[in-house]
Amino acid sequence: MGEKVSSDATTLTQSQNARLTRMLAVTAQLALEGGWDAVQMREVAQRAEVALGTLYRYFPSKEYLLVSVMIADIEGLADRLAVRPAEGTDPVQRVIDVLRRSNRALQRQPQITIAMIRALVSGNQEIAPAVAETRVLMRRIISDALGPEGMANGEDPERELMRIDLLSDVWLAALVSWISGVEPDTSVMPKLERASQLLLT
Repeated sequence: MGEKVSSDATTLTQSQNARLTRMLAVTAQLALEGGWDAVQMREVAQRAEVALGTLYRYFPSKEYLLVSVMIADIEGLADRLAVRPAEGTDPVQRVIDVLRRSNRALQRQPQITIAMIRALVSGNQEIAPAVAETRVLMRRIISDALGPEGMANGEDPERELMRIDLLSDVWLAALVSWISGVEPDTSVMPKLERASQLLLT
């Protein structure tokens, strides 16, 4: 099938980046229309007007493709935060504001969210690099919201990062509980607010 093409937009030519953008947009639209089952690689290729082999060179599996949509969404959140920074009088309040904004966006389009989370927790080892990238991006967003004062607690930097990663893990668990019907969507933010207060103060 050939060597996989990097999905990092900074390393792509203009035409490659245009194809990447189309494939991700089509995937998101299919998920919006019919959730996980609607995202089929052949359909994505047809709608994005690329060869099926080209799609597989960028994204070796459906799971990889959907997690890449999640990465694009997180990058979009980071761009919005650069324009309108997190609000709050202290670091924890700023983190909660970031989580609230992101959670609001996820819950506006539940079909896409369910498909992305299902891909993220699929256990497919092939998508490990993409899963790791989501963690790095969320770590950066939360760290930025905390700011220097929120990160300067006299702790080992690795311990600080562990607290942030644990918060991300709580978030993922809360989303899984919601999309699987174990808990209502209204349960996510109260859980994240409490976790932020416990882990970051």
